[in-house]
Amino acid sequence: MTKGEPIMILKRPGVNTQQTMIDKASVKEVIEFERFCRDNALWEEMEKCYAKESHVMISWFKGTGAEFVAASRKMKGRAPHKIYNTEIWLNGDKAIAIMLVSIQYRVVINGCPVELMSDAKLVFRVQKMDDLWMIQSMEGIYEKDALVPVYPNGNLTISRDELSKFRDPYACLSYVLTMEGYKVDSALPGIDQPEQVEKLYHEVNEWLIK
Repeated sequence: MTKGEPIMILKRPGVNTQQTMIDKASVKEVIEFERFCRDNALWEEMEKCYAKESHVMISWFKGTGAEFVAASRKMKGRAPHKIYNTEIWLNGDKAIAIMLVSIQYRVVINGCPVELMSDAKLVFRVQKMDDLWMIQSMEGIYEKDALVPVYPNGNLTISRDELSKFRDPYACLSYVLTMEGYKVDSALPGIDQPEQVEKLYHEVNEWLIK
């Protein structure tokens, strides 16, 4: 596999060589370790996963990787991630990885403990620099979410008018983040606007084959 070969993401990968297997494992390791660090407050190690000129764009944050780590460090509560599948496409020293995650966050709303569960895809651009794979970008694609009472007799009441202010794929996430003082970007890729998702896939694919 040579650099510059026109690889299209979302297509079935070809035959793996020993080197591509090593590279895919290394890419998967660094992006999963970044999430592990985020969930376990390992801030210094988390920052080491990002390239100097990296960028992050998710529901509540837009900026560099280093700024993202600093902002994550200041968040009040924990929002652990459950990682499911990760698909990786390689082109020389570049890789695109799409990770399926569920973001879980426990919060009290109107006196009721609830679990926020937000399903999303995280799209990473990763590049080998000085023999280490580094995250160049991380962007979110939002699918669906829910607020579920922690206890069976939980009496959770939220006005539909309040939730209707936000886009459906991340309405509950946006509600909770707004409640906690964060400004949420309402123009992010989500399954309700497939053209946005296609645009993101086109952009990362162009970066990969460039």
